[in-house]
Amino acid sequence: MNDQVREFLRLFNEERDFYECHELFELAWKAESQEPLKSFYKALVQVATAQFKINQGYLRGFRKLYAYCFSTLEALPDVYQGLDIARLRLEFTAQLALLPAVDSIEPGSYREYGLDYLTLGVQEFYV
Repeated sequence: MNDQVREFLRLFNEERDFYECHELFELAWKAESQEPLKSFYKALVQVATAQFKINQGYLRGFRKLYAYCFSTLEALPDVYQGLDIARLRLEFTAQLALLPAVDSIEPGSYREYGLDYLTLGVQEFYV
């Protein structure tokens, strides 16, 4: 796990600052040339942005982001850069299934629909 991933993890799980997660990994994604790291950064940018969209009530945007990044998440190993990608795939899909069948909801009302933010899991041997 590199320092950028550690900082992303802190921002995502502890701060819930999905905008800063996006900023951090967007820079990493655009600077990286090696696969699958480049695609990993891009997919996690999209996961973080999807969490931001839930808070804003933009469920259509969440669905689009899920569609954009899920195939990349499926192509990654179950554990990558210390993150439990298998768990992320399962929980992200479960989150999608909980979305009400509308394009938007009132900002900040996501918990009324049984939704909550994802938490990224870490494999202990990487901590």
